[in-house]
Amino acid sequence: MTKARTLADNFAADINGITAGTGITGGGTSGTVTVTNSMATAIDAKGDLVVGTGADTFSRLAVASTAGYLLTVDSAEATGLKWAAPAGGGGFTLLETLTIPSSSTTITSASISSSYKHLCFVFSNIFTTSANNLDCTLRFNSDSGSNYLYTGVNGQDGSPSGTNSNGAATSIPSGSFSGDSNYNLNGVLFVYRYTDTTRRTWTYQQMGGISGGATSRFNILTGGYKGSSAISTFTMARVQTDATFQGTIYIYGVS
Repeated sequence: MTKARTLADNFAADINGITAGTGITGGGTSGTVTVTNSMATAIDAKGDLVVGTGADTFSRLAVASTAGYLLTVDSAEATGLKWAAPAGGGGFTLLETLTIPSSSTTITSASISSSYKHLCFVFSNIFTTSANNLDCTLRFNSDSGSNYLYTGVNGQDGSPSGTNSNGAATSIPSGSFSGDSNYNLNGVLFVYRYTDTTRRTWTYQQMGGISGGATSRFNILTGGYKGSSAISTFTMARVQTDATFQGTIYIYGVS
């Protein structure tokens, strides 16, 4: 024979109360019981994140206000995270534009920021208005000591015709080109790890033309700089002082 169930038996067998745990609010012991996911209600906008802030605690991290920002660990933040601009990974930042006035024989950069890994110098339409060759010296830190070494090839109309080599030069050779605004010097100089104080590697490529003619010449070099100071300035100077030169040099910091 089965024992009759009492009210106490029924109460013990049924759910008689709901208690909200971590991340949940609401609950109760009678009537209609509502529970709410607190993590869900912490979100206010598309892209918001719910981030742990400690043992059994959390907080909302609002979506970044700038497109392209990345989620970054930062222990100083309440959530331990923040949105931040992506770190540089090879991007070029224009540091200075050197516009060479027509009265110049020498042009020197301002102090170059030390906040980058490498430097890139872009030579754009460098020319002289005279019939003399455009023969320039390229130097770091105004250093005229025997601290430049290089090797490479030069040629004409796409064909190598000679070599350049020097283990104790006083500057980087720019090549020699007659000039006007139609037959000018264009090139790129890369300096790697320019803030080092030991030997720095550089590469240089340029091409230009002979004034009034269709011949093009080129110079491709690789070398090193042995000066004991980090590179902080750059100078381009004409070897010939009887004529001036014009053009533009762009200096980029490379992350």
